[in-house]
Amino acid sequence: MSTQSASDTLGLPEMQLASVPAQIICDGSDLDWSQALVIEGSHPEEEGLQAWICFRGLRVNQDLGNILRWEERPLRASRIRFSVNNVAWRYGFSFSTGIKSPLGKGIPTPDGWRYPGLCRYGIVLFQPNAQLVAHQVQEASLERPQEVDLDPNLDIGFNVNDAKGSYGDNSGSFDVYLQVVG
Repeated sequence: MSTQSASDTLGLPEMQLASVPAQIICDGSDLDWSQALVIEGSHPEEEGLQAWICFRGLRVNQDLGNILRWEERPLRASRIRFSVNNVAWRYGFSFSTGIKSPLGKGIPTPDGWRYPGLCRYGIVLFQPNAQLVAHQVQEASLERPQEVDLDPNLDIGFNVNDAKGSYGDNSGSFDVYLQVVG
């Protein structure tokens, strides 16, 4: 996987991406986490990735996102490194709305979106709670993964950033390769 800057990948001015924060705290009290989709990790099939966990086919069509599990338990950690790969999804019913980058459209969202201020249609790492700490997923590779500090008492989840209540017309998926560092 090549490593390009987000502005090269998306063709966006750096100014738009500069206004997207690395993380936000937002309201998750309207979500019933017991109904979230749980994705069990597996050992990657690719050679040289024994220290990684692979989560394939994370869905993009629900407000709750995807909660990660490893060895039949919630995945929790104080620090992880990860790369999001095979981003191929679309919002709405038109093929012209395809998303191929974890940064989505690369512009910040207003209130009324699940993760306000983070990238429109971008991929988000979050920890389920009444107050969500959500991290904007960046362009990364297995050679140069993104690293994030987390609350070790909370589950780890990934989702896309869409307007609240608008997830039902999304289709496609993405994969996550992850290492627990602490």
